[in-house]
Amino acid sequence: VRWPRSHMPLPCVLKPPPARAKHVTFEDEVVPLGRPSRRVPHTEEGEKSGAGSVPPELAPWPHAVPDYVVKYPAIRSPRQREGYKGIFQDQLAEYTELLGEVRATRRRLGELEAAMGRLPRHATRRTDSAFLEKQQRCEYLKKKLTHIKARIQEYDRDARESAVYF
Repeated sequence: VRWPRSHMPLPCVLKPPPARAKHVTFEDEVVPLGRPSRRVPHTEEGEKSGAGSVPPELAPWPHAVPDYVVKYPAIRSPRQREGYKGIFQDQLAEYTELLGEVRATRRRLGELEAAMGRLPRHATRRTDSAFLEKQQRCEYLKKKLTHIKARIQEYDRDARESAVYF
């Protein structure tokens, strides 16, 4: 195929993808079978039940509560505290690894965007779904770890305040 000079493809060097870290799934991240979905059931006509009763612009948006808020309530015992601590330490390792990958990818994307900005014309920006998944998982883990850490600190503070000294 002869390409016009203005549409000449740029040479590129393909690198093998980096070795993917093993993803550990904890029991609290798996939706049990038989658990009802959070979707609104549909009626026979294909409309959502209750549709039309409230105008869409006035209907309240459902407030989604992250799963870790429900799965990690306030700590009530030293044993539960140790369990939370173990989960925190396990997922902290995954989070730091993902964070490093996300930062490196962002840095490379910034370099590529700068190089593309110097070209006369460049195509529309394309996002990598694997990168977006990693970025979302990283953000999720950050929020989950922050929540678990806060629960551990609350328990430790309450334990100090309720301690009896003689």
